[in-house]
Amino acid sequence: MPRFDRRRLLTAGPAVLAGLTFTGIGRSAPAASAPPTVGYRVLSDLTYAAPAGRGHLLDLYLPTGQSGPCPVILYTAGSAFRSDDTKSGESGVAAVPGSPTGLGGLTSAARLAAMWAPHGYAVAGVNVRSSAEGTFPAQLHDIKAAIRYLRAHAGSYGLDAGRFATMGTSSGGWVAAMAGVTAGIAHLEGDLGNPDQSSAVNAVIDLFGPTDFLQMDAHRLSDGQIHDAPDSPESQLMGFPLQSDPVAVARANPAAYVNPQSPPIFITHGTADPLVPFNQSEILFGAYREAGATATLVLVPGAVHTDSYLTSAAASAGRVVMHTSGGVVTTGSEPPPTYEALLGFLDAQLRA
Repeated sequence: MPRFDRRRLLTAGPAVLAGLTFTGIGRSAPAASAPPTVGYRVLSDLTYAAPAGRGHLLDLYLPTGQSGPCPVILYTAGSAFRSDDTKSGESGVAAVPGSPTGLGGLTSAARLAAMWAPHGYAVAGVNVRSSAEGTFPAQLHDIKAAIRYLRAHAGSYGLDAGRFATMGTSSGGWVAAMAGVTAGIAHLEGDLGNPDQSSAVNAVIDLFGPTDFLQMDAHRLSDGQIHDAPDSPESQLMGFPLQSDPVAVARANPAAYVNPQSPPIFITHGTADPLVPFNQSEILFGAYREAGATATLVLVPGAVHTDSYLTSAAASAGRVVMHTSGGVVTTGSEPPPTYEALLGFLDAQLRA
């Protein structure tokens, strides 16, 4: 399997990054934006890939009053792969326990921008196509196209082309993780625009996303969702019942692509999640350990399919925090899985 040396991108000097070709699909200059809000302004409905459509739109939140290019977080909200319109934090997907947005969590691109734009981060809320519009790897092609689009137009938007991260909840966590570990694998890049740009990212935040679809039912809670069924979210993503073609399903497992150069990842998961078993996050963490790459996994006792614990350290009391780097694993209780800790993780990866 071909390996992408992300270190070449991360160590590229300003002259190299300045030489990136700013061409591609969508707007090549900032569109008319909403009036400035506290800490950021918004460029809405940017078309990042062809064909144009709701699943190929993103909203870009740009920090105000900042000097110099900004690192950027591409955020994808969960929808069980069933919505092509999650960038605003709302969709027609039925709510799950603990989720007022209906998208598997409290997090939205706007919320992240409100918290992190004052620290100099740009945030992109990214739509990807639903499973009804395209089966795997369509959604992976989409997020990679969004990365390449923003990198191609980094100069126009004031972004730092060398400091990108992906983040997502639930199915969006899968999108974020897959984008992070598959950079440079030609057949997973897609042909949605800006092929001269890299889809590599420097860091990943995966909030309770699935990993190995084939093992979900083996680990599910007694009252948990059945995933091998033909109408499960994962079967619909693949376009067939999961167990009918295990080889094809294995290609959608981010753990299968982890290698020593994979970007550092911060993973959180509740141990009482009825929709995505927490073992899915353990599988991804284990792949990072075996590869000698860097990862943090936080397991939150009793938490369901939600990220409500991100609001305070007290909400994750009893947590288990595992960290691995170079194949060595340490276990403790710090850091807590909070928005502040996630910002610290991003600072360590994008500002070092």
